[in-house]
Order: sequence, then C-alpha cells, then structure tokens
Amino acid sequence: MIVKVKGTDEILGGYNPLAWDNNVNGTWGEWMETKDSFIFSLKNGTVQNSIFSRVKRPDRAIGYQSKSFQHMGGPCFGDLYLYSEKSNFTLDDCNYCDIIGTYYEKPIRTSSKKFSIVNYELFKVIKKN
Repeated sequence: MIVKVKGTDEILGGYNPLAWDNNVNGTWGEWMETKDSFIFSLKNGTVQNSIFSRVKRPDRAIGYQSKSFQHMGGPCFGDLYLYSEKSNFTLDDCNYCDIIGTYYEKPIRTSSKKFSIVNYELFKVIKKN
C-alpha cells in the first residue's frame, strides 16, 4: 500500500506478505500474524528523511476488516490505518498513524493528528518461479 498525505510531501506505505482477506466476519475484524511486514515514510523527497519500520508485534502486523466494516475501514498495518466515514479515504481526514510505535519498531510520522490523503494504491506482489 502506498498513500500520498494531503498538504504535505509525505508518502506513507506498508508491505504485507499475506493475501488480503475480505471475508472476515465479526464486529471489527481480526489480526493476522507475520514477521515480514513493514511500514515506511518518504519525506521531503530525500532518502535521509525516510523512515523504515519493521513489525515488532507480529501478532498485530495486519488487521483485516470484517465485512460489515469494510465500507469504512481500509488496510490496517497496526500503526498505520486507513479509515473513512464517507467510504472514500480521500474525502475526509480520519486516516491515522500511531506516533508511539505500538506494533512496529518506530513511528513513521511525528504527528498523531488524523490526516487526509490525496491518493492511494494497493499492489499485489507476485513471486516469480
């Protein structure tokens, strides 16, 4: 996942080696475990200001949204979470990034303020044989 934060020069993202599951039931969803996830931040267009953060709580690396919550909640990388009350992550400022670094080694933003995004992309990485 890659997102461009509105009004900044930040690009945030995360990698998840697991397949996304949109058939989760329950109130919120469920956490999936992997030691290979990471989140990142690219700032000011320079590598020196970039942050790379590996998962430190593999049991909370990825959050899958339940079917009843998928119209508002998007990808959740523990400390990086896309959320929209308008069912469009670019129309409101409900996206969130934890500045404490609860599930990943270090925070990728310095502000805990919720934010809006300009655009986002989800990619599927396929291993070649």
